[in-house]
Amino acid sequence: MILRLVWKRVEPVEERRVSAGLLGSEYRVKEYSISWAKILLQDPAMVELQEAPENAVFRLAPEPWVEYCRWHSGPLDRPDNPLERIYCNLPAEGYCREHKRTDRALYELCLTLRGERGLGACRMLDSKIRAEYVVYMTDFGGRKPKVGVTRRFRVFERLAEQAHITATILATTDSAYKARKMEMTLSSRGLAQEAHRRSVQAARRPIGESVARLAYWAEQAARILGVSWSGPIVRVVPPSGFDGYRIVRRLDGIGSFKVKFYWGGLLGVEAGGGRKLLLSTRQLQHKDSIVLVEG
Repeated sequence: MILRLVWKRVEPVEERRVSAGLLGSEYRVKEYSISWAKILLQDPAMVELQEAPENAVFRLAPEPWVEYCRWHSGPLDRPDNPLERIYCNLPAEGYCREHKRTDRALYELCLTLRGERGLGACRMLDSKIRAEYVVYMTDFGGRKPKVGVTRRFRVFERLAEQAHITATILATTDSAYKARKMEMTLSSRGLAQEAHRRSVQAARRPIGESVARLAYWAEQAARILGVSWSGPIVRVVPPSGFDGYRIVRRLDGIGSFKVKFYWGGLLGVEAGGGRKLLLSTRQLQHKDSIVLVEG
């Protein structure tokens, strides 16, 4: 089966005041959690998705895996039900020949290509799709924060897909070109990085320290971009018991497993022998990487 998506719902939990920095400044931190996450699979012979049953037992398919075209029929400008989409089932790296010029492929080019090639794709996207975009920043525990762009309606889902301590929205715009330009500006000025280095340690760092770091970076970013920033700072909290899981770099030898949670682009799974493991969905997604053993 092709692992296409972890369909998730992110909901607010609470807002609290966090003391941060040497002066003990207080910041509002809005906390969210993933209330449910569902594994969506595609039989390579079909174009529809199916939801993996609750308590399903999986194993990883033998490698090498075949990668499949990423195109699907869902809209770019609003939320939808993934189970109502049609997914391309042609083998391809990225997009197949039929779909490499679609709006969805253009959107990915806009957000992934560097320099003028990326901005050119964003201009073309703006001429075809009207949507709202946000420029966001996350502290994931690195020397610099990560800056990114996503569609506004997807911002909390996007944050849930990245291991982070804290995050904030820097700007909102109706232009993919303007949003990507802001992202590139912060990267070229050396304030932030566009790539995200996944680290499970992000879930284990003190929140007060992170709030102070992120507020400092966000204020600098706002000055560079010529926008105003006053928070709030947000976070999608990892699930209870997350600390008991360890990330897996080599995927062979895992055996059968059950999925217990999703957070930060990671599937928390329980395998034989009581092993509690974290699997990167990025390694598995859009490939025939999963076998549904029971369910």
